[in-house]
Amino acid sequence: MTQHNSSEPPDHAAERARTTVHVNNEVVELDDRTPTGEQILAAARLRPASDYALIRWPESGPTNEVALDDVIDLPRHGPLAEFFAIKADGVRYFTLDEERYAWAGPLDVETVRRIGRIDERMGLWLELTDEADFLLTPGDVIDLAAPGVERLYTKKPSWHLQIRDKDYEFDQSQVIVRDALIRAGFDVSKSWEVKFKVKDHAIRPVGMNDVLDLSQPGVERLRVAPANVNNGDGTQDTRRDFSLLPDDVSFLARAGLRWRTIIEGGRWLVVEGYTLPAGYNAPCCTVAVEIPEGYPSAQLDMFFCSPHLTANGATPPQTEHRQVIAGTEFQRWSRHRGAGSEWVPGVDNLQSHFALIEHAITREVGA
Repeated sequence: MTQHNSSEPPDHAAERARTTVHVNNEVVELDDRTPTGEQILAAARLRPASDYALIRWPESGPTNEVALDDVIDLPRHGPLAEFFAIKADGVRYFTLDEERYAWAGPLDVETVRRIGRIDERMGLWLELTDEADFLLTPGDVIDLAAPGVERLYTKKPSWHLQIRDKDYEFDQSQVIVRDALIRAGFDVSKSWEVKFKVKDHAIRPVGMNDVLDLSQPGVERLRVAPANVNNGDGTQDTRRDFSLLPDDVSFLARAGLRWRTIIEGGRWLVVEGYTLPAGYNAPCCTVAVEIPEGYPSAQLDMFFCSPHLTANGATPPQTEHRQVIAGTEFQRWSRHRGAGSEWVPGVDNLQSHFALIEHAITREVGA
């Protein structure tokens, strides 16, 4: 009696050997090692298949689109093949470090970092045409529907700080003042007066061991000047011919400014040791502001500097007038509030006026 072997030929059995893949992080079983894109979607119970975009994420290299009739030769060994099935009306593309990636639907930063296998120490940047490139942060979404192909790239994060008139790059966002000065070539064995400027905030003094957060928005510069030398007898001029408002006193204290008030042909606030940016003929100056009787309802206007200042070798415009205060000749800076920035009682004060002074002084040297 002839015995029949009911088993399939070895080569045919191998063709039909069952295998598994990952689709959207789920294990999906297949009856074929060479399935089509449509078969993979069907096995994942994603129907109708035409509603989905199928993206393959290879073990190395960028993602790529799998059409419904494309045949995939699945590996026999190693990690399971990875796919993303996304309900979308089509596949779009972006480049990451000059490699072309396929994707469908919304694309967030976390997905880019995952499929691009980006080291957590690297920053992810969006290349822009008409403005500075943009550092992407967790939660940001890239709009692939916009015209053109979005271009992304990675680089090690860095933060910038201007010290005097030069820009310095740091590989950490937290920088100790002493280290920043050493980087800029200052002799830290000497005494320096250091102030930190952040946009829309009052400039503030910092100590050598203070930590600067360069990641906060609006970081601008460190101003550095030789520490003020006193008269040698341990005393300072603390003349107080009239009192300031408590909020103004607090502002001057936070800013680390030495000041006095004088009544002489007007009521004057005189601030010593105001640090100047590079480009002026002096590292610091004395600033005087006239405080009218009706302040704070009455506005503060203009300011006065001693010694007479030049900016990049030239006399700033509208600074020709001279004013003597307590025997010292000051240079009047005729700077006034324009339309849209009028004085608002209850909102404006000495701090907002010093913000205008800061703007006027830095503007002359392009700082």
